[in-house]
Amino acid sequence: MPINEIRDTIQSDITISDSGLGYITRKINLKDGFRNQILSVDVFDDNLIHLHNPENPLAGGYQLYVSPFPMQLTNESWSPQDLPNSGAMAGDEQVLYKELFLTKNNEVNTPNWYYKDQFPSPEVAATTTTSWYSPHVYVTLFVYDAPGATVNMKFSLFMRVKQTKTPLANASMGQYKEFLDSQSRLLTDTAVVYDPADIAGYTFPMWRHGGIRPEIMISGTTALRYFNRVASNANQEMTSQAALQTAYQDATGMVAFDAAFGDPALNLPEWITLMDVAGVTSGIIRPYPPPLKFANNGNTLMF
Repeated sequence: MPINEIRDTIQSDITISDSGLGYITRKINLKDGFRNQILSVDVFDDNLIHLHNPENPLAGGYQLYVSPFPMQLTNESWSPQDLPNSGAMAGDEQVLYKELFLTKNNEVNTPNWYYKDQFPSPEVAATTTTSWYSPHVYVTLFVYDAPGATVNMKFSLFMRVKQTKTPLANASMGQYKEFLDSQSRLLTDTAVVYDPADIAGYTFPMWRHGGIRPEIMISGTTALRYFNRVASNANQEMTSQAALQTAYQDATGMVAFDAAFGDPALNLPEWITLMDVAGVTSGIIRPYPPPLKFANNGNTLMF
C-alpha cells in the first residue's frame, strides 16, 4: 500500500465569456486497478487573484474542484449575488475537495473585502479518508468575472494518496459509479419543506400521516396474567404455551405505517415481547432437567 505525494499545478489565462463565466480543467493520471484514499489535501493560490466586475462589484469569484471526473456546470446559483451556473455541492459523491472565493471591489483591481471557504475544512483536510477508484483526478476551475475580462489563474495542488491494489471487479464497479456521479444534476432539491405551524404534525414517526402513532392498550385480563401479585394458594387463569407463542408472533407482525404496532384484535401491544420467557416462545422444551450421575469420588458426570 504505497503512499504517493501528488504535486501538480493548474495555470492559464482565462477569458471570461459573455455569460460572465470562465472554465478550465486539468487531468492528473494515476495507476489503474487501485483504490485511492486521500490522507491529506491542500490547494494553494499562487497568484492572489484580484477579480473585478465594474458592472457588479460583488460578482467576482471562483469555485475550485478536485474530483475523479471533470466538474460539470449546473443551473444552481451561488453567492449572495446569485451567480449562475455553479458546480456540484460539496456534499456530492464526486467532490473530493471544493474551494470558494468571492471578492468585492470598489475600484478596479482594488479589493477591500473577500470571502473564502473550503470543503473539507483545513482541520479535516489534513486527515481526510475519502476514496475513489478512477485512475485519474481532475482539477476544475469556474471563474466568475466581467464578460471579456482576462484572468490569470495559478493554483498548486498537494495530495497524499494511499493506493491499495483492488480486484478488477471492485475497481470497475467503483469507476462506473464515479462516472455516473459525474453527470451532475442540473438542480438539486432534497429537503422537505413545512410551514412552521405544521411541524409538530409531520415529524417522525408520522411524517406521512400527521399526529402521533396510535398505541394498543393491553386488556385487563391479560395484564393480570403478567403483573397481578396474588397469594400462592389463590386461583388464577393460566395461559397455555401455544397461546403464548401465538400472542408473541401476532405482536411482532408487520403493520401499515399509520397503524399501531401489535394485534388490535387480541389487544396485544408489541412491547409485550419484552417479557418473553426463554424456551416458551421458542418451542417445546424438555419437561424435566437431565438426570445427574455421580462418580465414586462424588464428582458429577455430565451427559
